[in-house]
Amino acid sequence: MRHAARHVCRILILALVLAPAWTARGQEAQTSGKLTLVRAVMCETIVEYAPTNSAVVFSIERGRVSCFTEFDPVPKQTYVSHKWYRRDSLVTEKRLTINPPRWASFTSMQLRDADKGPWRVEVTDENNTLMHTLRFSITD
Repeated sequence: MRHAARHVCRILILALVLAPAWTARGQEAQTSGKLTLVRAVMCETIVEYAPTNSAVVFSIERGRVSCFTEFDPVPKQTYVSHKWYRRDSLVTEKRLTINPPRWASFTSMQLRDADKGPWRVEVTDENNTLMHTLRFSITD
């Protein structure tokens, strides 16, 4: 019984020490009110909701390329867009809904032989404000 009481006491002390950090972090995310992009990468594929083999040059033989974005905090449900450009021409725009408190999303492009050359993906918020630009190339 005495051992169990010491164990509970240690957990309670640990919770009291960590609680202010958790509370402060939670309040910061709620009061900041600003959607924040924390990571944006181009990659070969997504495995278990994470980007795999990020790069800036991709072989056409891969057959697909993905754009992964992660946001923290997400103060309210909103949306972002991934705008895919090839040689400065808009190819596709994909609108993604994101939800609080944090969210990650990705879009992918199936590659064809004609897709070789320079590309970029522009990540924009719901007001069409540019958040980030990712540049990459498709080669043989």
